[in-house]
Amino acid sequence: MAKHQFGGRWTEIKLDAVCYYLECYTKALSRRNFDLWYIDAFAGASERSEEQLSGGLLEGKALEWVTKTLPGSALRALAIEPPFQHFIFNDKNEEHQRALNAIKAARRGVDIEVLGDDGNAAIAEIFSRQIWRRGSSGGARAVVFLDPYALQVNWTTLELLAKTECVDVWYLFPIRDVTRQLAKKISGIGAKGRRLDLVLSPAWRDLYSLPPPQNDDVPLLSSILKVADEERRAATQKQIEEWFRGRLNSIFAYASEPLRILTGKTRQAFSLFLAIANPSAPAINLAKHFHSHVLKNFAPEQASHRKSAR
Repeated sequence: MAKHQFGGRWTEIKLDAVCYYLECYTKALSRRNFDLWYIDAFAGASERSEEQLSGGLLEGKALEWVTKTLPGSALRALAIEPPFQHFIFNDKNEEHQRALNAIKAARRGVDIEVLGDDGNAAIAEIFSRQIWRRGSSGGARAVVFLDPYALQVNWTTLELLAKTECVDVWYLFPIRDVTRQLAKKISGIGAKGRRLDLVLSPAWRDLYSLPPPQNDDVPLLSSILKVADEERRAATQKQIEEWFRGRLNSIFAYASEPLRILTGKTRQAFSLFLAIANPSAPAINLAKHFHSHVLKNFAPEQASHRKSAR
């Protein structure tokens, strides 16, 4: 089995949160005889390895660094009960494809499809199939997991998913990387503007007219600071996150408050959004109910409490 060596505790929190939702989702929808699909557009390898500190006084042995092997998103999705009926795992990396195909070969009774495309191309191909063309009136439902390695999910892909009216989308939005791309001066964007157009749509330029937050910690500034008639970005990472949620809500029936994913004590790298394409009130309310428990159990302060309690 191929392994990624990346991530940390935050990776497990991300997967714990998504898998908690998947369990709620299949329990609720299995009773209604829907045809359930799990689609992972950036599935990675089947497992990941992580260096962890082991031992100490409580374990009665010397401290040492050990390499632990942990299941990736594909294996964890396959373990959900009640199960999905269909799985599509996509990854452009050939080594990862081999690992995913090994999973498929080991589970001959499970409907698993492995693709090797760009994540955006894979989503476009999957949702061009006849089964999805009936939208929310059909019998197929899916959870789509978008967990890109970088700024790889195109805005047009999100628009396509929103139009299906039958999918729930978990998107690990790389808020730190996006903020880094958004230079303080709009002239500093340069060639990066083409990537931002793909990821955020050309509407990202609106971020340069957002006023700065007005609270006790941030001094009051004009809504647009101009130096030699040049716009400067005053918006904070939090405001960028809120702006992006608004953009999701402009195309999906509902987009959640994000689960903040911290890669350090206070350093937020990702915003984990849930977006619902199905416009029916029962579907939205059910998703909101499940997601409220995700925030309750996996928000940073709760994750920190669980870790310290171990």
